[in-house]
Amino acid sequence: MTFSWLSPVYFDELDLNGTLHNSRFPVHVERAQSALFEQRGKGWTDFAERDADLHCAVRELRIEYLAALRAPGVMLVELTGRKPGTTSAVYDFRCADPTGETVYAQGHRAIIKLRDGQPAQWSPWYREVFDSIGSPS
Repeated sequence: MTFSWLSPVYFDELDLNGTLHNSRFPVHVERAQSALFEQRGKGWTDFAERDADLHCAVRELRIEYLAALRAPGVMLVELTGRKPGTTSAVYDFRCADPTGETVYAQGHRAIIKLRDGQPAQWSPWYREVFDSIGSPS
């Protein structure tokens, strides 16, 4: 099951052409990932108190831009998990209008869990969340 998030797009995110700036799409994808974790009980707290599965770094980001988002409002961001590795995970994402008809951008984002600056294994909780948004087999 894909995780869906309506992410607010603000006027100051638009470029000189009046479209959502390309650098803002990854921000909205990260907001959707944060919303997923918050809905599953792992909110953002002081760094020292933050759940270990929220300590991660982006390893790879690939985005294909397909259409222009031309005004402030909301953008639908959908996340689908691929099979996670021991220390890494890949999310496919799609950014679209609220109805899902016009796709603005799509791609994937690979992350690595870190502990003390080194790759670390995901917890059973993370694997369960990841599997819940995985693509059907």
